[in-house]
Amino acid sequence: MELEAQIATWEAQLNDFDPHVRATALAALKAMADQGAISPPPLRDVVNMHCHTFFSFNAYGYSPSGLAWLAWRQGFRVIGIVDFDVLHGVEEFLTACEALGVRGTAGLETRVFIPQFATREINSPGEPGIAYHMGIGFTSSQVPAEAAEVLAHMGHIV
Repeated sequence: MELEAQIATWEAQLNDFDPHVRATALAALKAMADQGAISPPPLRDVVNMHCHTFFSFNAYGYSPSGLAWLAWRQGFRVIGIVDFDVLHGVEEFLTACEALGVRGTAGLETRVFIPQFATREINSPGEPGIAYHMGIGFTSSQVPAEAAEVLAHMGHIV
């Protein structure tokens, strides 16, 4: 298979729902980069700290590894994930960033209801009383015992 076609195949596999397929594809692409067959552009002053993986059902379908690879291929200075109500992508994302030499951070985004503002639109268009809330700096998807009760109310995070 032609090199560019193989690269395109591996890049597509980065967003497969099977974590083993993603890991194999990332390892293959990293090996190609290490051999000089794939070169990133020069590092740019681009930072995006608000990316969603497919664990947030984003419209683009990026996996955690897929976003790390995209940042590497585009020369991003920093990239961060903030999935809705889950930490499922944290370890994969940070591991992929580390393997690629990409500065990455992981967080969580959720919506909260603030009764005092029940009649006001805060920062969630069309949803009075609802505000987006974020937590940044997660290093693992393992929830500490002291946070488990709070996070248990956020769906399937725990």
